[in-house]
Amino acid sequence: KGIQQGMQQGLEQGMQQGLKEGLAKGLEQGIQQGMQQGMQQGLEQGKELGEKLGKELGKELGQKEKALSIAKNLKAKGMEVSLISEVTGLSMEEIELL
Repeated sequence: KGIQQGMQQGLEQGMQQGLKEGLAKGLEQGIQQGMQQGMQQGLEQGKELGEKLGKELGKELGQKEKALSIAKNLKAKGMEVSLISEVTGLSMEEIELL
C-alpha cells in the first residue's frame, strides 16, 4: 500500500510539473509567434503605405516640375506673370523667381 501510494503521489506531482512546464513553454512559443506575425504584418503594411506615398509624392513633384517648365517658357515669351499664375496654378512669387 505504501509503494502504491508513493507511486500515485509521484505520478500526480509529475503530471502537475509537466503541465506547468508545458504551459510555460506553450505560452512562450505563442508570444514569440504572435510577435513575429505582428512584425511581419507591420512590415507589409509599412511597405504598402511607403509605396503609395512615394507614388503620390512623385506624381505631385512631376506635376510641379511640368508647371514650372511651362511657366518658364511662357515668361520667356513675355506673358504676364498674373496670367501665367492663373494658367499654371503657381504663385506669382514662384514665377518671378524663374
